[in-house]
Amino acid sequence: MTNYKIKITNAGGLTSRSSAELVEEANHHKCNITLKLENGDECDLKSIMNVFALAPIDCGNVLTIVCEGTDEQGAVDGFDKLCKEYSF
Repeated sequence: MTNYKIKITNAGGLTSRSSAELVEEANHHKCNITLKLENGDECDLKSIMNVFALAPIDCGNVLTIVCEGTDEQGAVDGFDKLCKEYSF
């Protein structure tokens, strides 16, 4: 199990576009990927509808992406690259 944390810095919180970017990255990997919020809520990050169900995710919230499975390090590397290219 490998974790990756993202702090939401966008004043509008986690937008639909940002959510879609995360889900798209998650779907490039075979491992199980879960999105966890600080309040304990969590969902399967491979489903945009599950991510929308967690809304609102506000500016300042910290998201934890939990990757478990055969290519978990590749998934974490993918999220790291995405976060360096895309502002959340």
